[in-house]
Amino acid sequence: MIDISKARLVHLRWLLQLEKKIRHESAPALESCRTCELGKWIYSEALEKYSAYPEISFLEKRHRHFHETADILVKLFGQRNFVEAEVALDELKRDSQDLIFMLTMFEYRYTGFNETS
Repeated sequence: MIDISKARLVHLRWLLQLEKKIRHESAPALESCRTCELGKWIYSEALEKYSAYPEISFLEKRHRHFHETADILVKLFGQRNFVEAEVALDELKRDSQDLIFMLTMFEYRYTGFNETS
Protein backbone atom coordinates (compact mmCIF):
# COMPACT_ATOMS: atom_id res chain seq x y z
CA MET A 1 0.00 0.00 0.00
CA ILE A 2 1.29 3.40 -0.94
CA ASP A 3 1.61 6.08 1.73
CA ILE A 4 -1.21 8.30 0.50
CA SER A 5 -0.16 11.33 2.52
CA LYS A 6 3.30 11.09 0.97
CA ALA A 7 1.79 10.53 -2.48
CA ARG A 8 -0.23 13.74 -2.19
CA LEU A 9 2.84 15.72 -1.12
CA VAL A 10 5.08 14.21 -3.81
CA HIS A 11 2.46 15.01 -6.42
CA LEU A 12 2.09 18.62 -5.28
CA ARG A 13 5.86 19.10 -5.13
CA TRP A 14 6.19 17.67 -8.65
CA LEU A 15 3.54 20.06 -9.99
CA LEU A 16 5.17 23.07 -8.33
CA GLN A 17 8.60 22.10 -9.67
CA LEU A 18 7.17 21.65 -13.17
CA GLU A 19 5.56 25.09 -13.07
CA LYS A 20 8.78 26.66 -11.72
CA LYS A 21 10.89 25.09 -14.49
CA ILE A 22 8.40 26.12 -17.16
CA ARG A 23 8.31 29.69 -15.87
CA HIS A 24 12.10 29.79 -16.12
CA GLU A 25 11.88 28.33 -19.64
CA SER A 26 13.69 25.16 -18.72
CA ALA A 27 12.25 22.06 -20.35
CA PRO A 28 11.97 19.40 -17.66
CA ALA A 29 12.23 15.70 -18.36
CA LEU A 30 8.85 14.12 -17.70
CA GLU A 31 8.20 10.62 -16.50
CA SER A 32 5.39 8.58 -18.00
CA CYS A 33 2.22 7.89 -16.06
CA ARG A 34 3.52 4.36 -15.47
CA THR A 35 6.98 5.21 -14.18
CA CYS A 36 6.32 7.98 -11.66
CA GLU A 37 5.86 6.93 -8.03
CA LEU A 38 2.07 7.15 -8.10
CA GLY A 39 1.86 5.41 -11.47
CA LYS A 40 4.00 2.52 -10.28
CA TRP A 41 1.55 1.93 -7.43
CA ILE A 42 -1.52 2.32 -9.62
CA TYR A 43 -0.35 -0.11 -12.30
CA SER A 44 1.47 -2.63 -10.12
CA GLU A 45 -0.98 -2.90 -7.26
CA ALA A 46 -3.95 -0.56 -7.03
CA LEU A 47 -5.92 -1.42 -10.17
CA GLU A 48 -6.00 -5.08 -9.28
CA LYS A 49 -5.96 -5.11 -5.50
CA TYR A 50 -8.36 -2.21 -4.92
CA SER A 51 -10.66 -2.59 -7.93
CA ALA A 52 -13.70 -2.63 -5.62
CA TYR A 53 -13.08 1.05 -4.90
CA PRO A 54 -14.39 3.20 -7.79
CA GLU A 55 -11.92 5.94 -6.88
CA ILE A 56 -9.07 3.78 -8.18
CA SER A 57 -10.44 3.62 -11.71
CA PHE A 58 -11.09 7.36 -11.72
CA LEU A 59 -7.65 7.96 -10.22
CA GLU A 60 -5.96 5.97 -12.99
CA LYS A 61 -7.81 7.86 -15.74
CA ARG A 62 -7.19 11.27 -14.21
CA HIS A 63 -3.53 10.42 -13.52
CA ARG A 64 -3.01 9.35 -17.14
CA HIS A 65 -4.71 12.55 -18.35
CA PHE A 66 -2.53 14.59 -15.98
CA HIS A 67 0.63 13.20 -17.60
CA GLU A 68 -0.74 13.74 -21.10
CA THR A 69 -1.53 17.36 -20.24
CA ALA A 70 1.94 17.84 -18.71
CA ASP A 71 3.50 16.63 -21.96
CA ILE A 72 1.36 19.07 -23.95
CA LEU A 73 2.25 21.88 -21.57
CA VAL A 74 5.98 21.32 -21.97
CA LYS A 75 5.65 21.18 -25.77
CA LEU A 76 3.60 24.38 -25.88
CA PHE A 77 6.12 26.26 -23.73
CA GLY A 78 8.92 24.88 -25.87
CA GLN A 79 7.12 26.27 -28.93
CA ARG A 80 6.70 29.57 -27.06
CA ASN A 81 2.95 29.26 -27.39
CA PHE A 82 2.35 30.88 -24.02
CA VAL A 83 -1.39 31.49 -24.28
CA GLU A 84 -2.25 27.85 -24.94
CA ALA A 85 0.40 26.78 -22.44
CA GLU A 86 -1.36 28.79 -19.72
CA VAL A 87 -4.61 27.01 -20.59
CA ALA A 88 -2.82 23.66 -20.32
CA LEU A 89 -1.29 24.70 -16.99
CA ASP A 90 -4.73 25.60 -15.64
CA GLU A 91 -6.04 22.20 -16.79
CA LEU A 92 -3.07 20.51 -15.14
CA LYS A 93 -3.85 22.26 -11.87
CA ARG A 94 -7.49 21.11 -12.03
CA ASP A 95 -6.34 17.56 -12.75
CA SER A 96 -4.00 17.81 -9.79
CA GLN A 97 -6.84 18.84 -7.49
CA ASP A 98 -8.90 15.91 -8.78
CA LEU A 99 -6.03 13.49 -8.15
CA ILE A 100 -5.58 14.70 -4.60
CA PHE A 101 -9.32 14.49 -3.98
CA MET A 102 -9.48 10.92 -5.33
CA LEU A 103 -6.51 9.84 -3.25
CA THR A 104 -8.15 11.35 -0.19
CA MET A 105 -11.50 9.68 -0.92
CA PHE A 106 -9.79 6.31 -1.42
CA GLU A 107 -7.88 6.75 1.83
CA TYR A 108 -11.08 7.73 3.62
CA ARG A 109 -13.00 4.69 2.36
CA TYR A 110 -10.11 2.21 2.61
CA THR A 111 -9.30 3.03 6.21
CA GLY A 112 -12.94 2.77 7.21
CA PHE A 113 -13.48 6.34 8.34
CA ASN A 114 -16.95 6.19 6.81
CA GLU A 115 -18.06 3.39 9.10
CA THR A 116 -20.14 4.34 12.09
CA SER A 117 -19.20 2.88 15.43
